[in-house]
Amino acid sequence: AGGAAIATLHSVTGSADDFYDYRFETQQDPDDLASFYGGEELMELFCIFPIVGQMMMRNAHFDDQGNVQTLGFPGKMTVSMVFSDESNEETGQTDWFNKRERFTNTLFGVKLWDMVVNFGFRTKEDGTVECYHFGEYFHGSAPVLSQAMLLIFKLHARWVAWSTEHHINHFAFGSALAGDEDVAEEFEHASRANMPLFLLKNYAWSDLKAMVFGTYDSNKPPSFLLKERDEEGRQWDELRERHLGEMAKLRAVRDEIAATEELLPFQRKSIQIQIAEDIEDDRTVIKSMLAHRDTKGFSDVKSLLVKHHTIALKRR
Repeated sequence: AGGAAIATLHSVTGSADDFYDYRFETQQDPDDLASFYGGEELMELFCIFPIVGQMMMRNAHFDDQGNVQTLGFPGKMTVSMVFSDESNEETGQTDWFNKRERFTNTLFGVKLWDMVVNFGFRTKEDGTVECYHFGEYFHGSAPVLSQAMLLIFKLHARWVAWSTEHHINHFAFGSALAGDEDVAEEFEHASRANMPLFLLKNYAWSDLKAMVFGTYDSNKPPSFLLKERDEEGRQWDELRERHLGEMAKLRAVRDEIAATEELLPFQRKSIQIQIAEDIEDDRTVIKSMLAHRDTKGFSDVKSLLVKHHTIALKRR
């Protein structure tokens, strides 16, 4: 009864743990991916439209703790981030990279919601590079508003994951039109700066023709969001068929499968300790930079964030 009450309260207040998990594979260079996820490129895709990034950063500034203070939804939002990674001793390339961001929204000093998300990639045992976007938790304090914001962030995460996969696997790092560097560079910038407009200009007409005339590019691979579920999903379906009606057993089997699944980097205890240490290190670096430089607007905050990431990579 106590557990049910807590779960109900969690739902009513618009709170959830592990509230999204999107992953996709890529053939891109791990070091390039680390620069992408740690730099402003991901920030552009995260904001979807340029005007959103400009609105958020227009009045942004660093506080005394090294966190970014900016426009909230509504009120004021505090943003903190930390970069963690590890290199492969044999190849020298980045083995995994994780960017952990925390967003805390307050209105008149009252916390409305608190969210932590993780972006990054890992190199699996078979050499496959897997990128992930993971919502660690969303804790709401204002029932109706928090529920609405949780839904919005879930939808937003789905779009960001799809657009990031599309950008990385088709246009990032000069992937598109390798024979024409100028066009490849133009596509790379346009696809991350304003993906909706980019798709409208370059794909809407071809997709409309495909819908009307039934023609399509058979060589173009589908997005990861349209692909079949992974092996774990198929195993779960088989187990469900065999144990239909025995819900207690099904839950036990599901938990057993989840327990044996390979964890993402930030979910491992040793790396959680490393992330905690990285948070303190990065905070020290930010405070040191702020001691020699003030931030009063978009350009100052943006340049300091870029410098922060560059220093973080060099330090590791």
